[in-house]
Amino acid sequence: MRFSPDGTRLAVGTDVGVWVYDVPDGKETALFTEHTGQVNALAFSTDGKILASGGFANPVIQLWDLTTDSKLTTLKLAERHDSITALAFSEDNTILISLDKFGDIIYWDVETGSKLLDPRNVDTYEVAALSQNGSMAAIGDKNGTQIHLWNTTTGKRRVTLNGHTNFFKEGPDEDEKEADIQAMAFTPDGKTLVSGSEDKTVQLWKTNGAKRATLRGHQGWITTVAFSSDGKIVASGDSNKIIKVWDVDTGRERATLRGHKNTINALTFAPEGTPLYSKCLASGSADGTIRFWDSETGQELITFTVGHTEWVKAVAFFVDGTTLASAAFNSTVEIWSLMTKRELITFTAGQSDLAELAVLSPDGKFFVTRGYNGPIAIAFKPYGWGARSSPKRRGSMQLWKITTNEQLLGPWQNVADTTISLTFSPDNNILANRGPKNIQAWDMKTSTELFHLNTRNSFPRKLTFSPDGTLLCVYGIHGIPEVWDVDARREFPTFTDESAWSLAFSPDSVSIALGHRDSITLWDVTTMGMQKHSVIPDNRRAFRDILTFSPDGNTVLSSSRCHIKLWDVDTGKRLSTLTGHTEPIETLVFSHDGKILASGSEDGTVLLWDWDKIIAKQTPNNNEN
Repeated sequence: MRFSPDGTRLAVGTDVGVWVYDVPDGKETALFTEHTGQVNALAFSTDGKILASGGFANPVIQLWDLTTDSKLTTLKLAERHDSITALAFSEDNTILISLDKFGDIIYWDVETGSKLLDPRNVDTYEVAALSQNGSMAAIGDKNGTQIHLWNTTTGKRRVTLNGHTNFFKEGPDEDEKEADIQAMAFTPDGKTLVSGSEDKTVQLWKTNGAKRATLRGHQGWITTVAFSSDGKIVASGDSNKIIKVWDVDTGRERATLRGHKNTINALTFAPEGTPLYSKCLASGSADGTIRFWDSETGQELITFTVGHTEWVKAVAFFVDGTTLASAAFNSTVEIWSLMTKRELITFTAGQSDLAELAVLSPDGKFFVTRGYNGPIAIAFKPYGWGARSSPKRRGSMQLWKITTNEQLLGPWQNVADTTISLTFSPDNNILANRGPKNIQAWDMKTSTELFHLNTRNSFPRKLTFSPDGTLLCVYGIHGIPEVWDVDARREFPTFTDESAWSLAFSPDSVSIALGHRDSITLWDVTTMGMQKHSVIPDNRRAFRDILTFSPDGNTVLSSSRCHIKLWDVDTGKRLSTLTGHTEPIETLVFSHDGKILASGSEDGTVLLWDWDKIIAKQTPNNNEN
């Protein structure tokens, strides 16, 4: 996040683009997209007229005209420079300095978009920062203990800073673990650097190499740091949801800020003398909120905005056709109106720091989750989104009826430690659990066990019912799929010797699609067992974990990282590719009337597709297969 120099606008980098907010009224004034991946590098020109953005898996740096809220120019990167980690404008705004994941620094002419100097390489790193005018780069060494300061113009190392510990222990009985430097920032005048590490300390350095102070008090990993505009205050956020504000001159803690419900991912101070929120601290968290704080008193001023949450893990349509439920990585569930495309309710009763499992029933009314609680570093990295965790507490399995905010208690709570996968039956009455060597299913109304199946091996990890509820399939990339007749409690004879990355039943339950590394195989379900129908090849080897059939059964949809591919079942030809997501797709679900396709992604969005319009334009494309 970055405030504009006059403090009237706040720019927020996300997986779908750059959001720009008007600070006085909190309203979104622009959404700059055209990025193919995560935006984690932002810089305002000193006059506040231009915003530069770049980030992970972005082949370009975009310059935006903030007077007209439109794109000014695009700086094209070479293929190996496709991940930008830091940006800075020169003091006269004629030059933009960029730092990429390989440690290459490039000077750009802002007016022409051309390179002024050949790239200067400053070494590989885990974390990096540029000074406000771009003249210095701080590089966190991969050994976790050293920081190297470089002159960006000459590409020469200025000084090496030593002080962070390479290993840490959570407790006396814990093994030592590597402690990486996670965050760094310069004061506006470039004379002081702050660094935060997994060793839970914040270090202050003079950029001539002398250490100013070591600040202690955090109980979680330091994930982000920031200086105030006058350089007298430094703020640090951690994986334990805490923000601390420190006095730079004395090294004393001024305030501890509590309120966020997940990792602190970004901090930035508003410039002094700006309207309404002068010198306030803005914090962004993996809980999806941005909050403003009084940096003098530590008092929360306002929850500025909500909704910046990563990773949609599950989506379900309500039967009424007007409502959609989406579950996020932290086990919060949002209920959306399909008419207004606005959020109606946020369900937080089952919230955890990180959900290992999060599943919605087909009608969207029930939600089952198992999560972890404890310090979890969910952070933007130079190489993309990532989550690392210190020792944490695994919670019990929770089953909720979202519409009544009621937790349903039952025997499923006692198997949480052995649960590998969970699924609901199509009629929303049965909860099935995949354990290491068995499948258990319970009636959710009576809490009674309906069946207990002993599986052949523990490797296939995923679980799904056929649409008619008569079959239950276990599959996964490390084992052979198993198909069970639910009523007879018997397994169908093994029908394939290939593991399946993904699996889907046709709407009439008479066909199965298996997604392999480089193909999709189609099988017919017969009374004699499974019979191979056809093969859809894909030389790109891009199939992931998601497969589904269209409502009429004529099309198979597969996810290919950020894209959705459509395949004709009869011919095996690729019909088209749907694009829009910027991170891997996690779920594909059709509405109950078959008119809307919803796709949920790790980019934190749910995209809705008009299926009638999509299928009306499809013809098999021989060139795409």
